[in-house]
Amino acid sequence: MSVFLDTDVLVDCLRGTEAAEEWLEANPRESFQIPGIVAMELIIGCQNKAALKRTQKFLQSFEIAWPEAPEFERAYEILSEKFLTSSISIPDCIIAAMALERSIQLYSFNLRDFGQIEDLVVKSPYERPAKTHLTDPGQTP
Repeated sequence: MSVFLDTDVLVDCLRGTEAAEEWLEANPRESFQIPGIVAMELIIGCQNKAALKRTQKFLQSFEIAWPEAPEFERAYEILSEKFLTSSISIPDCIIAAMALERSIQLYSFNLRDFGQIEDLVVKSPYERPAKTHLTDPGQTP
């Protein structure tokens, strides 16, 4: 069974957060997929060539899933339904749509936005010890 990993989970993994590493090691990587938009968000977070190279090497160990036309249509529907009452972003709409269309569970800490999307199965993968920011996943805190 495949699952999607969201950006916040992968940032913790890249930073070597103990809980993230333990969780990642306890689960077979072949079951993990990364939505292409998540891979792109990780790249945008890199502030130098070393971080970019490290992030690209990390991403090579996962299957990257790219959205298809019906998923973009579903993302549009989610955005149209939620944008006036939510802070959900376009990338999060695409991630949610891909998970819904493929019947795949999503691991994320963004339960506030993803949790309001009907039928989306989203869970936090582990207890997060402290707030983690999405800037430069190639650096350690």
